Amino acid sequence: MDMIAKIITAAIIIEAVIEYIGNACNKDFNLKCWLSLAFGIAFSVLYGIDMLCLFGLETSVPFVGMILTGVLLSRGSNYAADLIKKVGK
Repeated sequence: MDMIAKIITAAIIIEAVIEYIGNACNKDFNLKCWLSLAFGIAFSVLYGIDMLCLFGLETSVPFVGMILTGVLLSRGSNYAADLIKKVGK
C-alpha cells in the first residue's frame, strides 16, 4: 500500500475519533451512538478484525488496530465502504 493510501486511511480514522469526542463534549452524544461504538469495538475485538493491517498500517500495541477498526465499524457500513473505496483507488 502506498504512502498516500496510508495517509488517507489515518485521516479518516482520526476524523471518526474526533467526531465521537466532539459529540461527547457537546453532550450531543446519545445512547444510540454509545451503543454503536461499544458494539463496533466489541465485535472487532472478539472476531479479531483489524482493517488497518489490511491497509498496511500495523501497530506495536496489541488491540489498537482492532479498537480503531471497531470505531470505523460503529460509524456504519457506508462509512467502512467509503473508506475501502477511497483507499482502493
